[in-house]
Amino acid sequence: MSFDSLFKVRFEAQTGGVVVIASGEIDLATSPDLRGALLEEQAQAPKVVLDLREVTFIDSSGLGVIVGQQKRSQEDGLSFAVAVEEGSSVERILNLSGLVKVLDIVADPADRLS
Repeated sequence: MSFDSLFKVRFEAQTGGVVVIASGEIDLATSPDLRGALLEEQAQAPKVVLDLREVTFIDSSGLGVIVGQQKRSQEDGLSFAVAVEEGSSVERILNLSGLVKVLDIVADPADRLS
């Protein structure tokens, strides 16, 4: 039996940092992949932007990965931001969870990497 996850993650190196671009669904099954990608890129770049503009669903395990990354970045003195599309379901979840108050939310990754 094959499990075809709708989740994908890719990277774009930019001047001064890296953009981790997630797409599809972030849930209990896929959140470890996102966490691994963020840890890998944080080790290589002082600025990381997690681009969630192509994410269609995120649950509490995905939110936990984001909170963990925020905490690690603060402890290590690194820059971490999250890009979301205005009016998206992901933005709504971040608002409902109160995470917009603690995360650096941007509309475009270039806002933090330029």
